Amino acid sequence: MSLFNLAVLISGSGSNLQAIIDAITNGVLENVKISLVISNRDGAYGLKRADNSGITNLVIDKNEITKLLDTLEKQDINGIVLAGYLSILPPEIIKTYSGQIINIHPALLPLFGGKGFYGIKVHQAVLASGAPYTGATVHLVDSGIDTGPSLVRGVVPVHANDTAESLQERVLEVEHFILVKAVKALAEGRIEELKSNPVTIVNKSDKQGILDYAKGLSELGEVLAKIKHNDR
Repeated sequence: MSLFNLAVLISGSGSNLQAIIDAITNGVLENVKISLVISNRDGAYGLKRADNSGITNLVIDKNEITKLLDTLEKQDINGIVLAGYLSILPPEIIKTYSGQIINIHPALLPLFGGKGFYGIKVHQAVLASGAPYTGATVHLVDSGIDTGPSLVRGVVPVHANDTAESLQERVLEVEHFILVKAVKALAEGRIEELKSNPVTIVNKSDKQGILDYAKGLSELGEVLAKIKHNDR
C-alpha cells in the first residue's frame, strides 16, 4: 500500500503534531507519512519538533497563496491537518483539497466555535458559561470558521476548581487522542463514513453525567421551541 502523504499546518508548540509523529512511530498510524510541516509563524516550536523527526518544514505567510499551493503540490500531499493553525485557509487551498482537510478545535462544536474562539479564549468562555462539560472536535474544513462537519469528538468534564489553564491541559490530552483517530480515518478513506456517523469518545466514569446533561439540553430545547411557537 502506498504511503499517505500528510501536511500538518501549525502556529505554535505543535503538541498535536507530536501526537501524530508518535502515532506513526508506534505503528498506530500505518502507511502515513508526514511529508511537510508548515507554520505561518517563524520560531514556532512545532518547527523544531519537525526538525527533530527529520520532517521537511518551512514558514509560509498565510497571504503567500501561490507558494503554499505549489509547496503542497510538489510534496504530492494527500491530506492536510490543521493542528493549532491560527489562520484562515485561503479559498484556493480549500477548493483544491476539498474533503481532504481536517482541523482540531478545543471545544464541542458548534459550541464555542467561530471567530474569536481559539486557544485559551475557548476555555475561558467555557468556564464563564458554567457548562459542566466541554471537550474537543475534529471536523472537516469548509469555507466557514469551525463550520465543517464534525468527525470525532472527545468529551471532558469541567471541574469546580478548574482554571482556563487546567481545563486546557485536560482538553489537550483528548485532542491528541481524537486527532490520531481522525488522521487514521482520513488516510483510510473513511471520512464520508464519519460525516454520516460522527464518533464521540467518552470516559466510562463520565458517561452517565453526560447522558443526563444531554437529556437536560434536549428538554430545554423542547421548552424553547414551544415558547417560540407560542410567540408567533
